[in-house]
This record gives sequence, C-alpha cells and structure tokens, in this order.
Amino acid sequence: MNERIIKSETDLLSTAIKRIFDTEVLEKDLSGKLPKLESLHDSNKIYTGKASVLFVDMRGSTKLPEQFDAEQLVKIYRSYIRTIVQAVRYSNGVVRDFMGDGILAVFIDDDNGKSEDKAVYAARYITTAIDKFLNPILDEKFNHRISCGIGIHTGEISLSKVGMKGKEQDEETESEFGIAWIGNSTNLACKQCGAVECGTIFISTSTYSKLSNINKKDIWRSIDIQKGSSLLKGYVAEHYYLALDEEVTPCVPDGQSAPTDVLLLIQNKIDELAKQSEMLGKKEQDLNDRQKELRGKEMVLSKKEELLNTKSDMLNLSKYTFLCDVLGSGHCKHDYVTAMGQEFWEEKLEETISAGEEIGKTEHEVKQDVSYAMVSIYEDLELYDKAYDFLVEQATGCSWLLLSVVKKIVTKIGYCDALKDALYSRLSKGDLPYNKQKEFEEIKNWLVFEFEK
Repeated sequence: MNERIIKSETDLLSTAIKRIFDTEVLEKDLSGKLPKLESLHDSNKIYTGKASVLFVDMRGSTKLPEQFDAEQLVKIYRSYIRTIVQAVRYSNGVVRDFMGDGILAVFIDDDNGKSEDKAVYAARYITTAIDKFLNPILDEKFNHRISCGIGIHTGEISLSKVGMKGKEQDEETESEFGIAWIGNSTNLACKQCGAVECGTIFISTSTYSKLSNINKKDIWRSIDIQKGSSLLKGYVAEHYYLALDEEVTPCVPDGQSAPTDVLLLIQNKIDELAKQSEMLGKKEQDLNDRQKELRGKEMVLSKKEELLNTKSDMLNLSKYTFLCDVLGSGHCKHDYVTAMGQEFWEEKLEETISAGEEIGKTEHEVKQDVSYAMVSIYEDLELYDKAYDFLVEQATGCSWLLLSVVKKIVTKIGYCDALKDALYSRLSKGDLPYNKQKEFEEIKNWLVFEFEK
C-alpha cells in the first residue's frame, strides 16, 4: 500500500457523492411487509412508516470467554441466537441486525396484527424459550444459565439501502450493502434493553398505549428510569411467559429470580433519605425547644441519626460501585459501546466521578478505578487520545497494563512522554508484584526504543 489515493478512486468517490446529493429522495410507505435487502435499490429511495423495534441482549456475555473454551462458546452463542431468531420469526417479525450478542428485530402492522402486539408476543416467546428450553440444557451441559434484557419501542422509522457495489475491474470483490435504520426507535429500544436485567421486558409508553386488551394485564407496571441525560418512561414485566401445551418449570440464573431496576432503587433510596432528613430536622428543632423535658427522646433520636448516616454512606458506596460496573460493562464489548455512543459513556464517567467524591475519592482515584474500562471504551470509539489519558492513569495507580494495547494506542497518537514518566515513577516505587514489575519494564523499554531511536 502506498501513501496516496489515486485519482481514479477520488473521481469515483466524488461522482458517487455528487449523484447521491443531486438525486431526489423518494419516499415509500412502509406497510404490509418489510423489504428485503436484495429487493432494495442502491438509490435515494427510503421506506417510511410505523414499526415496533425489539432489542434483546445477553447479560454477562463478556465473562463467557473466561469460563468456556471456543467449542463450548460456539454452542452457547449458536443456540442462543437460534432461539431468538425462531421467537421473532414465529411472532411475524424479522431479525434485521446482529450486534455481538445483541439482536435487533422489527415488526410492522399487517394482516397478522399490530406491530405492538407482535413485538410483545416475541419478547414473551424469547423469555419463555430461554428460561424453559435453552437454560435447562445449558445447565445440564455446562452448569451455566443465561439471562437477557429486552427493550421495545414503537415509533416512526425510515430505512434505506447503503453501501457500495463491488469494485471496478475486480469481479471477485463482493458487494457490501446494508440497511440504515433512520430514527430514534432503535436507539431507544437499545437503551430500554440496557436498563433492565434477567428476563425483564421494558416497553415504551408508545408501545403500551397501542396494545390490545389481551396484553394489558396487571403484570405490567409503570416505571421511569434515568439513563444519562435521557428519562426512559414505560412499563416493565418480569418473567412474563407464554403458556405451553406441556408446562415446564423455568430455569433462571441463581439469585436473579426477582430482578429489580437498580437505578430506580437508588433513586428511591435517595428520595427516602431526603424525606427522613427533612423529618429529622423538624424533630431536632422541637427537641431544642423542649430540651430539658425530652432528654430521653433526644438520645433515641441521636441513635437514629447515626443509623441514618451509616445507611447513607452504604448507599453512596453502592451507587459508586454500580456506576463503576456500568462503565465496566463496556469493557471489550465493541458493538455495545458504539451502539450506546460517546455521550452516554462520558455522562456515566462524570456521574462516577461525582459519586466518588461522595465517598472521599479524588478524581484521579476514580479514573484509576475505571481506567481498564475507559481505555477499552475509547479505543472502541476510536478516540485514541482519550484512551491514552486513561493509559497514563492506569500506569500511575493500577497493576495491570497490556503491551498490545499500549502499542496500538501510542502508535495511533504518536506521543508517549506522559506515559513514560508515569512508568518511570511507578517502577521506582517498587510497589508492583514481581510479574507485573516485569510487564511494566517491558512496556517502558518498548516506549524508549520506539520513540528515542
């Protein structure tokens, strides 16, 4: 490969871009049946209409490579994806994207029913199939059970064919086309999926409002969840199974039989503490006015206040740990990281730093706690300068640093002085285990060799 793009290629690109901008965008109603990729034209023709988008994502999948070998992983992922695809297909929907272990499906109104009813039926089909058919086999074969979160949003979407046909003068080059889904329905379905755990279905208010009465059972409960700067409003149902001809006992992950919304739980606890603090202030004022005759009550109240402070400290620690885990969920999970986007991860980082201050941690201490995750997240987002800043934090306060990651990021940005200084300082402290000391020495030597030769 040389260091330039030849003129014939730039002419080809300029012509293609000009043709796209000069061609009128033609809209076609999205109704009756979703178009297949091969039936779409490489043009400015878009299909627009109402659809219900379902997103399902396996929980804890990043840890699977640590637990199982390649052959076992193939069986787990293939059986999982086969289960999801059947559930969608037999609910009159179509799978339109695979994002790692996340799967995107689309449902539209047709002769078989409303998109909302079909999407909820598919979610219940998925929950039933995983807990009653897939998990029993995984439990028997591998002593393992999986769980999923499911999000559904109904709204207006547009789709268009994108990509490029082959390559001139090379018949062996395959065409690379895909479907671009335009609108916020897929993004909202992904966020709703990420907000719930084990066997829980999250549907938006737009989906719930159009459900047929048969689906509006007491099992749905209203919920508001804060996700970064977004407030997700909707309804959730936990372990909402379909009936079977021969009933089967569900097989769910241990300790997850009653999943809860951790963000909502934290917010409720904070609200509860705020109300208790307000009541406590009023009682303290009353005690100051009647101090002599209420000595006994003042002692009791003092003990209650001490207990309240202890609970507050525990809640702050739980909140910090939870936010660290949210950032940790993006480690080595490229598709999930890019789907959520830079704004989401940086909002979570700011929230984690603020939560760290509540428990006495400095900004650098917080960044060091999550540096392993932020290096991976910024690397996936191709923000290598920001990934480098967290490499420096990692070298300063952690005992884990990978040469392969350092090579990739430093090569991308072309500088390393701060990282070298951090490594020299860290190695001089002598606080690393012997094997980690050797790894840090190896990274330092590579930096010196590459950038001082």
